[in-house]
Amino acid sequence: MKKLILGAAIALAFQAAHAVTLINDTAVALPGTTVAAEPQLAGTVLEDKLTDFSIASLGITGHVQSRVVRSSVDGTLDFYWRVFNDDSSRGSIGNFRIGEFYSPEYNANWRIDGLGDVSPTAAYMFGGSYAGKGYINFQFFDAAGGGQIDPGESSRFMFLDTSATAYNELSVMDVANSSTTAISGLSYTFGPTAPVPEPSTYALMGLGLAAMGFLRRKSKQE
Repeated sequence: MKKLILGAAIALAFQAAHAVTLINDTAVALPGTTVAAEPQLAGTVLEDKLTDFSIASLGITGHVQSRVVRSSVDGTLDFYWRVFNDDSSRGSIGNFRIGEFYSPEYNANWRIDGLGDVSPTAAYMFGGSYAGKGYINFQFFDAAGGGQIDPGESSRFMFLDTSATAYNELSVMDVANSSTTAISGLSYTFGPTAPVPEPSTYALMGLGLAAMGFLRRKSKQE
């Protein structure tokens, strides 16, 4: 019996560590994960960029580190972000948001084995008119109002695990306080790009269109 209980506990712990599938209009808790739990997260950094931001009304300044990693296991792309709040800032950061992040799936988490001070507590994917457009909010505040990124602190690396194999820099991002009453300006960040059909696919499409044209002409003649 003890072995069964221990086995179940290990299985649950392993399951909780994996990337979490996001649901429209729902704040989903993020447990954190590691490469040991998800070997497909290991890979090569393709691009890494720092982008400055400011929330002038609160005297907050900082920068966001955006990173694209190609998995060494399956060749797909993972997109990472880490938020830095400057030492000189006069306020805390409670939200990091991305938009126009088009992906077939939305699996989020943060890296326990990565750098940083503060981990996101949850991720919220916007539905309604934003459904399917990849608008996601990583939240750093907890029910007691704590857990925010204070001056001089940085977030842990949060990420979206995707099946994409190509990317561009057309997604957008911003940061905000915990109540989202004060928000930085929008900046561009990395995101998946739609795959371009192979030449053979275009050829097949052309044949299909030609066949459709032939059938239309034939029906008119009859």
